[in-house]
Amino acid sequence: MMNHKNFPEMPASFDRRVRNTLEALPDQPQRARRFPFRRVACIGLAAALCVGGTAFAASDLPQQIGRHFQLLLHGSDEALLSDYTITPAPGALSDENDDYRVTVESVLFDESAGAGVVSLHIEDKKKTGVRPFGISETLEQYKGDNIVWSNLAECMGNEDGQLVFDIWYGDKLDWCAGRFYLDTARSTENDYYVEGAFIPVGDYTAADGPLRLEVGEQGAYLEEGGLTRLKPVLSVPLPEPRQMPYYRTSDGRVTLSQIGLRVNGPDMGCVVDDLDYIAVKMKDGSVLEIVDEENKIERTLYALGQESGVSGEGYDVGTYVLAKTFDLQNVRSVILNGDEYPLSE
Repeated sequence: MMNHKNFPEMPASFDRRVRNTLEALPDQPQRARRFPFRRVACIGLAAALCVGGTAFAASDLPQQIGRHFQLLLHGSDEALLSDYTITPAPGALSDENDDYRVTVESVLFDESAGAGVVSLHIEDKKKTGVRPFGISETLEQYKGDNIVWSNLAECMGNEDGQLVFDIWYGDKLDWCAGRFYLDTARSTENDYYVEGAFIPVGDYTAADGPLRLEVGEQGAYLEEGGLTRLKPVLSVPLPEPRQMPYYRTSDGRVTLSQIGLRVNGPDMGCVVDDLDYIAVKMKDGSVLEIVDEENKIERTLYALGQESGVSGEGYDVGTYVLAKTFDLQNVRSVILNGDEYPLSE
């Protein structure tokens, strides 16, 4: 599934260095499909509409709703943003040092699927006019109007001293994989607006502790808890989450919210590699394609493969942060590689 997958083998700093190296390589032909569409039996899948999971508390500043996640989420309705997105008072969630001030402007997180988005404001206090991070270049074969993330400018800490954004949680230094993108329309010299999509590594719940934004400095490392990682120069704790609606099949195989999809597929091989077609089917019969490799459609912001440790089949759990939102109450099913998983009937 294109080139934006990640697997939690190493710390974020290692992953970032590997991706930088790969993206510098000459263009290569797109990988051919390894397996044909497979037919998976869907016998006895009763659907359960679950009102659970978590998201952050409602905004206290509804007048700011219209600007939330304009870069990342498309088709967002006001109810989604007003009920499940937190917008703190200006400067309430911020940290600063001699050089920079970072402020968390809004956060939306769905614990049921394990998908989140966050928007940041970074200020250069010394007004140097130098952007404090690099921007990655997307290989030509991954560009296209229907590949959402290929049209975004990803923030990268390519050089020593540049800023790197990560989401962490817990006392054991658990982290979230993800991507952060520069909002080129809103950003100006010395003021930068960044939006990120992230997925916790592991089975995160609120009991694991609050999520927190950390801004590290490339080239500066520390040893902590047996882990070598980038030294954080700025840190902002994120608010406590609350319930957010989602659909889940009774066997727990598929979980869907308006911003996230989680698939437990022990018979699908490596889920994020082998799911070539993902769609959401609505009650009126219309279909919203999320992933369609054959037609170069990719409407996810980030995808993460993880091991359940149950099947022994490798990365058999796939989580996706969705770029295209929809009315969850009007969803009928999720289609995976041609097989339909009913959710609302």
